[in-house]
Amino acid sequence: MSTPKLVYVTKIRTTPAKLWEALTNADFIEQYWFGCRNTSTWKEGDPIESRDPDGTLSWKGTILKSVPESEVIFTFDHLVEEPPSRVTFKIDPLGAGEVQLTVTHDEFQEVSPIRDRVSNGWPSIVEGVKNLLETGAAELKAGCGAK
Repeated sequence: MSTPKLVYVTKIRTTPAKLWEALTNADFIEQYWFGCRNTSTWKEGDPIESRDPDGTLSWKGTILKSVPESEVIFTFDHLVEEPPSRVTFKIDPLGAGEVQLTVTHDEFQEVSPIRDRVSNGWPSIVEGVKNLLETGAAELKAGCGAK
C-alpha cells in the first residue's frame, strides 16, 4: 500500500532567484517558518537543521538534490521513532514576473503521526513565503513546523 503524500502548489509574484533566496536563507525562513531557522549550505550531501526560536533542534535532514533557483530535495527527520520522510521544493517560472512553488512532502511510513502533524503546518508555511515575497510581511503562527 502506498502512503499519501502532501502536495501544496501556489503561484507567487516574484522571480526564481528571489524565491530561492526565501527558501534557503535562514533570515528569510525565520520570517515565515514559525520563527524557526533552517540552516544548510544547500549543497547535495550536506546537513540541514531547523531550530526553534529558543535554539532547540526541531528537525534535521540531508540535502539530496540542490539546483539553485529550480529545486531542492532533503530528508526530514523529526527526531522521533519514525523514519525520515522527504521534502521537495520545486520552482517553475511562469513568465510575467510569476513563479509556481510546489512543495511535496512524501516517503512517510504507512501510519505516520508526523504526516498528520506537518499537514497542518505546510499550508501556513507556503502562505507565509508567498505573503513575504509579495507584500514584505508574513503572518507567523505559534509553533515550529510539526509541533
